[in-house]
Amino acid sequence: MSNITLRQTHPQKYWLKMVCKCIYYLGLGEFWYEARHSRFQRFYPIWAIISNFYIIILIVDELFSYIRQDLTMKEKHDLLQLSIGHPIICAKIVVMYLTFLSIKIVLERLLEDNRSIFPSAKLDNDSIKTAMKYCLAIACAVYLTSFATIMDGVMTHIKEDIPIRTEVTYFPGKHHSGFFVNLLRFIIEFHWWYIVSIMILIDCLSILSLTFSGSKFRRVRLYFKSLRNRFLENPHRKLNAAEEKQFWQDFVDGIKLHDDALWCAENVQHALGDIYSVQIVESIGLIIVCLIKLVTIERHLTPILANLGFILGLVVVTGSYMMDAAEITYEASLVSTAIFHCGWEFVSPRAGLRTLVVMAIQRSQVPVLMTAFGIITLSYSNFIMVLRSSYSFFAVMF
Repeated sequence: MSNITLRQTHPQKYWLKMVCKCIYYLGLGEFWYEARHSRFQRFYPIWAIISNFYIIILIVDELFSYIRQDLTMKEKHDLLQLSIGHPIICAKIVVMYLTFLSIKIVLERLLEDNRSIFPSAKLDNDSIKTAMKYCLAIACAVYLTSFATIMDGVMTHIKEDIPIRTEVTYFPGKHHSGFFVNLLRFIIEFHWWYIVSIMILIDCLSILSLTFSGSKFRRVRLYFKSLRNRFLENPHRKLNAAEEKQFWQDFVDGIKLHDDALWCAENVQHALGDIYSVQIVESIGLIIVCLIKLVTIERHLTPILANLGFILGLVVVTGSYMMDAAEITYEASLVSTAIFHCGWEFVSPRAGLRTLVVMAIQRSQVPVLMTAFGIITLSYSNFIMVLRSSYSFFAVMF
């Protein structure tokens, strides 16, 4: 199936496949559940080793900068900020490697199972719009932060006559020069954009999975609503035996949809939940560091904008996770009401449907929660809690 046809018939699959394809070409491995046929595939293990080594070796070079004695106060603050942020991005990559089989299984079930029971192009397109809203917000916030950091490096170069840099490294230092050194500096600057792009793709994979899980619960709710709509034209007409049998089968199909939605939510949590946890740690730690920088750096416009941009990026990424996961909880909470109003009362009691309805309602009343560390629920209120906790820790310690 061509990409154009896939985008029209199954937009959720198209966009998740695009994200997995970008992750694949950046050297992080194959997370898509379908076989990929490419001439590049023979040499892919070599490329994957090179790309992962490139990420790790420059982070190690960055961590060794702590033994340098010639760092300015601004460089020390930048080093603290990046030496927290970059290893945490590596932690996200490690989490994906550890759960890559689970991710493949979840993506296949998320995109393929039970779509034929209640197809809805509008529902698919609405979920894409919601996911793109979060993903574009993350990409714009992070890339604007990166650009602001570059401009801060340019202004520092103009004022202090040191090479433009976004990352503080042990080698090369500010006094090193030459063709090889300048080439190495370019590789280091490229590393900044490379690792940022990887972070965005990992976050987009998680956001798309969360959004599509939420759309499954909405599909369940709309399905049971459609059962109810069959009786609105003539609510006093009694059903014959064939119609009661058909309603029973349709109700069982609705339970299958609900079971599929519950499975997807549970296993998205299992496969990607550690990424949420890593993001919470990153947000709290880096917001604290950024607040410290705001009160200690020189009062110049460029570094202040770069620092505020960094905080904005963290808030947008964390907020996207929290709000998107909260939609799953909200949509799942509406399913029990939809089941209750599906029209089961029009079926004769002797058909034995009512016991099944009670069991389905009881099951749907169990809250569906996405969590970090298994204890922090991703919700609107806890998003505010994370921001308040960061500021409170900063206020107490500083």
